[in-house]
Amino acid sequence: MAAILRFAPRGRLGRHSAKEQLARHNPMNEQIPFMSRCPGCGQRRLQDGYTRRVLLRLLNTHTRIEGYCIACDEFWPISALERAGIVIALGD
Repeated sequence: MAAILRFAPRGRLGRHSAKEQLARHNPMNEQIPFMSRCPGCGQRRLQDGYTRRVLLRLLNTHTRIEGYCIACDEFWPISALERAGIVIALGD
């Protein structure tokens, strides 16, 4: 059986356009992982669902940043100390 080859139209690279590929590799779209202690079980949990852009917006508008524990299935606002750690990390 012969394979069917389809070539991308001009201006498109693979499944996504060049603009979409550039947006994905933008440093503002990188996820910034941080640790936060769950108030339910007391374990430190990796929080990796926030991008640099979202964290900067939440910090600049003084909006609550939430942590999540998969074991407890619980959300909580991160502490002021954890928030300060994110500010330091984003400054690098």
